[in-house]
Amino acid sequence: MRVKRDIERIVKNGYNIIKTSMKIIIAILCLAICLLCWETDLSAQEKDNKRWEVSCYFGRGGHGTEGAPIIYAAPSYGLGVEYFLTPRISLEGEINYLSGIAYVSGGPSISRYERTVKIDDLYRLIWDINLLFHFDLTKIKRPKIRLFLTVGTGYQYDWMESIVVSLQTLEFSKCGYGEFRFIYINYGAGLKVNILDDWALKFLYKIHCAGCEEIQTSRFAFGLSYRF
Repeated sequence: MRVKRDIERIVKNGYNIIKTSMKIIIAILCLAICLLCWETDLSAQEKDNKRWEVSCYFGRGGHGTEGAPIIYAAPSYGLGVEYFLTPRISLEGEINYLSGIAYVSGGPSISRYERTVKIDDLYRLIWDINLLFHFDLTKIKRPKIRLFLTVGTGYQYDWMESIVVSLQTLEFSKCGYGEFRFIYINYGAGLKVNILDDWALKFLYKIHCAGCEEIQTSRFAFGLSYRF
């Protein structure tokens, strides 16, 4: 038994080291991208007085447990407000709603004389604040195509509602419970295609709370943005 515990401890420590290393690598890459964009901006000649942009997103999301594939079964809807600090670096606040997906570790607060019959409703809300780095893929004005990389942090709220039956009276009732979590990192990449002077289509793939299995959210989305 002691040998087994020692092996489990070694494996767990190795996993934590790999996980920490991945965080450091991601931080270094983000810093490198930021410096590259800043250097490009120093020599950029483009001027744009329109610094605000509003985007709406729709797509699908999901999460997968260890060893299982991610199933994108949850409809996803989002809204983002973006401010361009420079022509190639922007700051975005984003909120996303995903129905049919949630993970609450505590479970409902029910008595010993009650039993959970089924899950009646569940959803996930994600609030993000992100830095975006933009790279031009074409030189023409329209359709102008840009690659953008995003990295940030935020909060996540999971809500589940269960139908509970009383073993004494056989009456049914609903019991709702939720849980807030801090998202230490999220990242993604996408394409932005300007179809009109101030209107653009977006294609985005993003991972929220990476490496946390049930808590992690992976989603792809299509969006429409307006700059003003």
